[in-house]
Amino acid sequence: MAYIKINTFGGLAPRTSPRLLRDDLATVASDVNLESGRIVPIKENSDHLTLSNSSRKSVFKYTDSPERWLQFDEEVDVVRSPIPGETNDTVYWSGQTFPKMGRSSDIVSGSVYPAAGFRLGIPAPTAAPTVTAVEERKFDGVIDFVNESSTITITTKTSGSATDHSATAGEFVTLIGYATTAGVAADNINGTYKIKTVPSTSTLTVELSAAATSTATGSSVANGVRFGANSEGEIDYETSYVYTFVSAYGEEGPPSPASTVITTDDNMTVNITQMETNTTKSNSNFGTGAKKRIYRSNTGSNTTQFQFVGEVPMATTTFTDSSKNSELAEVIPSTTWIAPPDDDTSLYPDGPMKGLIPVQNGVFAGFTGNRVCFSEPYQPHAWPADYRIGIEEPIVGIKATSNGIVVTTTSTPYLVTGSDPSAMVAIKIETAEKCMSRRSMVDMGQYVIYASPDGLIAVSGATASNLTEGIITPAQWQADYYPNTIEGFYWQGRYIGFFNTGSGFGGFIFDPRDDGALALTNLEASALVRGGFTDPDDNELYLIIGNKLKKFQGSSTNLSYNWKSKEFYTPRPVSFGFAKIDAEAYPVSFKVYGDGSVIYHATIATSGSAFSVTGTTPSFSATNIPDTMVRLPASVHTKFAIEVLADKVVNEVCIGESIINIFSPP
Repeated sequence: MAYIKINTFGGLAPRTSPRLLRDDLATVASDVNLESGRIVPIKENSDHLTLSNSSRKSVFKYTDSPERWLQFDEEVDVVRSPIPGETNDTVYWSGQTFPKMGRSSDIVSGSVYPAAGFRLGIPAPTAAPTVTAVEERKFDGVIDFVNESSTITITTKTSGSATDHSATAGEFVTLIGYATTAGVAADNINGTYKIKTVPSTSTLTVELSAAATSTATGSSVANGVRFGANSEGEIDYETSYVYTFVSAYGEEGPPSPASTVITTDDNMTVNITQMETNTTKSNSNFGTGAKKRIYRSNTGSNTTQFQFVGEVPMATTTFTDSSKNSELAEVIPSTTWIAPPDDDTSLYPDGPMKGLIPVQNGVFAGFTGNRVCFSEPYQPHAWPADYRIGIEEPIVGIKATSNGIVVTTTSTPYLVTGSDPSAMVAIKIETAEKCMSRRSMVDMGQYVIYASPDGLIAVSGATASNLTEGIITPAQWQADYYPNTIEGFYWQGRYIGFFNTGSGFGGFIFDPRDDGALALTNLEASALVRGGFTDPDDNELYLIIGNKLKKFQGSSTNLSYNWKSKEFYTPRPVSFGFAKIDAEAYPVSFKVYGDGSVIYHATIATSGSAFSVTGTTPSFSATNIPDTMVRLPASVHTKFAIEVLADKVVNEVCIGESIINIFSPP
């Protein structure tokens, strides 16, 4: 005798004809969890947070204790600081007018977060500094020397009166224009010599060389005593200056335009003036304690570079440089550290950078137009232009995997990979699967899933595959799942998608770990899901619905589900006489279909220690039954299906010609 028993329940495979499906697969599977092989209802979403308005599209969990959520009306991507030991809870985000950043002091003021966010990147000063070389230090003095002495004494004298020389032992002085008096011939003393001692503020003892030792004794007046750089005399060189803005947190920006070139030497000082005290870029914030760093070119280098000479507070406009070339410090590190693409349409006609993601080794990435942009490692404010790589097609979105960055476009996907942001390469993945929705892209760990016109595409390394190819056709995918509207999320190893039909809403759960039996089930949705966030701390998914942030399946209340079997065909016309539903609890409603029409629709409920059944097809009042088995009306068919509608766990459904089939089928 014929019977149909289903004790393992699977998901959807609409590509296959309902009559050719595996016996455990379904033609309808909505709001069900089939992991255990049973029909288990999913839970209702629970209210987690009331948002400040119903226009929010993005959220980010900023802190746990107390719990604070960032809220945005735009499609915003938020990442945390990559800097080890960072203590300001700094976050960075893109998707608004320009890329931004904020620290806890900026973000948590008030009750709606972020309270403030500032332009990402430290702008360059727009004006070059003004530089003026100051004449070298020099003075007139009286020289006292002794015949054949290895030293001479110089006493400063200006207009007949002594003045301080401001010299120190170890410096060099150059005697110039030496004039003899009282018949003393000592012109050979002209030259550059080291100061041996400084007896007083107006007296120097200078150590002569053997060649310059005087042959006379007496005093003479030197027309000039000049401070020198070394024993070989002063060397003139040309130099230029730049300066940078530095935030209170040590973030240094690119340099200003270079000053005019001036001629100087190591004995001269240079006055630097007219340095800007702020940026013309709106919404920039350097913080209390910001400063400027001054650099100058060093022509003694093989390649002229700007090296550090000093720093001043941000509000200071001047600086005096008296350092020697040999005293210059590190080369300027931030020459190329420009801000990421922003709202300056003259520079970035494709708009500001978006899609911000963290990559390995402290590097961030984003995109604009058809360019992928990278930051300097562990310098999220610095985005060198040389760290940008072009893609042949307009970029839709980017996500990071362990192998590199998956870049989806309006045509084919790419893998951008490399060990350093200055040497990244783009590998075109040979598949014609464009991304229909940037918000459909989900980082699944080792691979990225996104919605294409043909189904869900997984990209791992330089390989792409259509995960849904075996269970749904491209036409069905586009007609039933609206891939250009999909909002995708990661949830406990599964891909969760929600879509907008134009007149309603829907969703689905896809489990890429399954071989196909449980891969696809649908979700009923009565409202638009505008965005969401998967919390990495507990792997829970939070959805933006209206003005609420709801925890996906966060309630203890079961949703009512709908599961309908494949079409079973019998080798001969059959009149099934009995049906049995084995559930963990009741009531449970079910339908039996014969040749496409409902031949029986009933609800089994508990009635004390027994059960009762109420039918609508055919219609009958509640009847007490000793078991969860019911008699079916006489009806002969060759095609059958069973549908279960409940919010209780169901272990098994069975229909058979006789009671024997139900309890012990052959």
